[in-house]
Amino acid sequence: MRRGILTLVVVAAVLAAAQPAGAFSFLDRAYGTPELGLSARSRGMGGAGAAMGNGVFSLVDNPANLVLLRGNRAQFTGALSRASENRLVPLFDTFDSFVDETAIASNDNGYGDLQGGVVLDNWGSRGVIVSGGVFTRYDPRYDYFDELRTSDTSDTLRNNKIIQTQGLLRTATVGLALPFGDGSGLGIAVNYYFGTLTDREALVSLATSDYASATESRLERKLDGFSVTLGTSVYVDERLRVGASMETKPQLHDDYTAWTDGEVTSPEESSGDLELPMRFQGGLTYRPRNTFQTLFAADVVYTPWSEIVDHLTPDQELQDTWEARFGLEHVFYNKLPGRIGFRYGQSYAMDEADRVAFTFGFGYLVEQFKIDLAGEVGKTTSRQEPVRPRDEQGVAVGLGQDHVKDTLFRVSMGVEYGF
Repeated sequence: MRRGILTLVVVAAVLAAAQPAGAFSFLDRAYGTPELGLSARSRGMGGAGAAMGNGVFSLVDNPANLVLLRGNRAQFTGALSRASENRLVPLFDTFDSFVDETAIASNDNGYGDLQGGVVLDNWGSRGVIVSGGVFTRYDPRYDYFDELRTSDTSDTLRNNKIIQTQGLLRTATVGLALPFGDGSGLGIAVNYYFGTLTDREALVSLATSDYASATESRLERKLDGFSVTLGTSVYVDERLRVGASMETKPQLHDDYTAWTDGEVTSPEESSGDLELPMRFQGGLTYRPRNTFQTLFAADVVYTPWSEIVDHLTPDQELQDTWEARFGLEHVFYNKLPGRIGFRYGQSYAMDEADRVAFTFGFGYLVEQFKIDLAGEVGKTTSRQEPVRPRDEQGVAVGLGQDHVKDTLFRVSMGVEYGF
């Protein structure tokens, strides 16, 4: 008993102490990667969660699904991730003939996260389920570093380009679900958004290591505001359940400060409003006629990013996005569940930057604790505008866009304790 508790405490401490140093893509720097399917169980099943019970994490996907996991419980999920970005450019010989693509920058970064909350069952005569927790909702973290060298035979290092985005947009969320006799339910959650996001770009001359001499711009945004999530979970029969949810537009207040080379350049009254898009999510779960317990889950998520309103970039044009999530859970003879999943999503920043991810996971019991583990491998390939002007990169580098390959590896662990 003591050994099991000590192991869980150590792992949770490591996950909580992991320092963020990167995110999935340069394209997500503006507002971050929207986070859904936060439980380790859901992450092992492609992130599906619209019609599946995930305890406190159902507050994010569909609060009505609180009716599916009864009993008081505390739940936490920690994650460690590694994001890799390889940026390639076309290379030409002295006769202006295309030779191949060459890498101008390769960055590997790691980050960690810990989130969770509690579920309290059977409040009042109607058996209302009440829940609350803190969750990561948008993750814009990103780190880019490259070296610019002379194009002559000396190959002398001239300067470094640095792009860094830090911070998370989280919510403190409370909600409740009202169950009905047939296993259906209605749910509502109130989300308080908060977070400080910092974006920094610098060009550091190798003539000195003193950052005071570097060309640097920095923007810090302190955001807070509210949204509401509504959901329903409908029991169709013993094999089929459908669920749907909608989150209203997060209305955020933005206190911002801008610096250029250490000098404040933003107006004295530096504030405005940021209105993030609504989110619509629907899905189902199905249990086939089978000797063993098997569960299929499928979700669709629609986010109208074209409706975003940002006082700092009022004329930007973002893409509405669709996302599909599929998962399978199978309980084996030893009563341990194994899981696999797949996820496909579009980028709000540009066309032809779709991302795919394959997931897997399993669960087991350690005394009175329920443990879920999940892994994820995701990939995106896109053509992006150059981070540096082409005329800085030498005569052998051709015109056109950078060929960018992003890869994400993530491991998640969920811990659940009933009380």
